[in-house]
Amino acid sequence: MDDFSIPMNNGNVPPPAPPNFIRPGKRPLSSMTPTIILKDEKLRAVVGASGGAMIIAGTTEVVLNHLRGMDPLHSVLAPRVYHQLIPNVVQYENWTTPYGEHYEVPANVRTFLRRRGHVLQSLAGGSICQFIFVETSKKKKGRGELVGVSDPRKGGFPAGY
Repeated sequence: MDDFSIPMNNGNVPPPAPPNFIRPGKRPLSSMTPTIILKDEKLRAVVGASGGAMIIAGTTEVVLNHLRGMDPLHSVLAPRVYHQLIPNVVQYENWTTPYGEHYEVPANVRTFLRRRGHVLQSLAGGSICQFIFVETSKKKKGRGELVGVSDPRKGGFPAGY
């Protein structure tokens, strides 16, 4: 029921969306953002995430990290920032998982954002992303091997055959 909008107005969250109010027989809107990446009409990668309102930003950041040259693992491991426009606050990851791994947006990035006038707030949590990438090599004559990266923020690990 949390994905439905509730008819109330709170200045700290985006305004409710009347088309998404709870009604019998309706399905809630969702932030699901399963993403399929193709190159030359061939599958290159699949990305998805959990994390409610942070799903879109988390998925987008993993994709952009990879397109900018990061390998699949570091694309997922990189600390993330989140902004929902209302309230006008940039949330950034600064947390240690129950498994002892720490994620924090670097100080120079936070300084840059503050200089640009952003209000920053640290966040102990965020989206959890899964990334499957097709690794190709000339040795295998263009045939790909699937590489799965499961976000360690939640203690996950890839499994398959």
